[in-house]
Amino acid sequence: AADDGPGDQALGAGEPREAEGPGAQRALRLAVVEFHLGVNHIDTEELSAGEEHLVRCLSLLRPYRLSLGCVSLYIQAQNNLGILWSEREEIETARTYLESSEALYSQYMKEIGSPPLDPTEHFLPEEEKLTEQERSKRFEKVYTHNLYYLAQVYQHMEMFEKAAHYCHSTLKRQLEHNAYHPMEWAINAATLSQFYINKLCFMEA
Repeated sequence: AADDGPGDQALGAGEPREAEGPGAQRALRLAVVEFHLGVNHIDTEELSAGEEHLVRCLSLLRPYRLSLGCVSLYIQAQNNLGILWSEREEIETARTYLESSEALYSQYMKEIGSPPLDPTEHFLPEEEKLTEQERSKRFEKVYTHNLYYLAQVYQHMEMFEKAAHYCHSTLKRQLEHNAYHPMEWAINAATLSQFYINKLCFMEA
């Protein structure tokens, strides 16, 4: 559909509502399936098929994108579309999806704030659902990935200071959430420090 493209921003398409009732729950579960099909296609380098499934996922979730059950899945679908368009070297389109994810995360945390459901939970029985702490950990990891992808997009667009800012945010969050490989993290931190030293931003380095 014409309204399924990146121009239809996460914050733009009508008032979001809770995913309540059998129709909404059916749409949500179908969206989870579409998401996993899309990611599988992308992983096997079938980008067009992957894009179709992820766009359908977003279309199903759009009315509920700010709800507890949908926000994480919506952001993850947009992140994956950002990666897909980056691989096609359509950087502006990738940026649109990724900035939309960032804005949706910020709006959700400001207006709702409760740890949302992880997409893996939608087919689990109630007794196997995740704890609030685990939900929060997974959602924050999704957002950290979003910042990491944005850093790469801004680097590609030669917006070096913005890329450095997002790289710094990513490294900081990885450290705070203890979600990093020490050697890789140290190399990235050293590279970032060198950027700030070269810019004579000694206080930031």
